[in-house]
Amino acid sequence: MEASDVSDPVIVRLIETRAASAIDRRDMAYSRERQSFAYYRDNRWASPPGVMLNEIIDETLSTQPWVRAVIRGGARVPSGLSLYCEIQRLEHQLETSAAMAPSGQVQMKVACSWYRAAERQLVEAMIFDETVELSANNAESYAKGAQSLVDQLMTRLAAQGASIAATSTTLASDTD
Repeated sequence: MEASDVSDPVIVRLIETRAASAIDRRDMAYSRERQSFAYYRDNRWASPPGVMLNEIIDETLSTQPWVRAVIRGGARVPSGLSLYCEIQRLEHQLETSAAMAPSGQVQMKVACSWYRAAERQLVEAMIFDETVELSANNAESYAKGAQSLVDQLMTRLAAQGASIAATSTTLASDTD
């Protein structure tokens, strides 16, 4: 069954996205060496990454044909699925060598879990752990790299949710 075949779109409860404590802030972080961590002096996120990712997930899921609505917060509305994500790593790594111009990479690791809301049962989990190589060492390149990773994550999350919703709809109709 394809996502477009879902006859009864589901209501998704989006549980507030969290971030590891080191990145649960507006300051942009970077690393010159493994096991070291620092913050840019002048560069900031518009909001902490967890808050921004939560908004992006909401916007992305709200446009999916298998989603009737996305609810957040403590609303007492029955939902078919719940989604919880945690940003475990979002880091800019600088690469410098005497022979090459500075370049770097953006790494992002996000763990997401889908739950069948009624039973509070884990249905499926995903670890998104990807890296994008950059050719320039500047804030614009790092922001574009991070956006590329977010786009990849949203594509996978939407596909995974569509598959779960299709399976849930099939299971529900089989028991009717």
